[in-house]
Amino acid sequence: MNKPLFDHETILKAGKRAAWVAKHGTREEQSGKFLPPPGWKGHLVTAADVPAAPRKKRA
Repeated sequence: MNKPLFDHETILKAGKRAAWVAKHGTREEQSGKFLPPPGWKGHLVTAADVPAAPRKKRA
């Protein structure tokens, strides 16, 4: 018989933690800081980087 990888309490704790993070955000998101991984050369994409949708001309 296969034994489950995680017990019932661990799964409940993980679910509660995931729900809390989804509602409140991570510690970095709460502080307003984004901490990229070491050596990261990219840039943070925000909502301001998204181009505006083209407007349709009225006839």
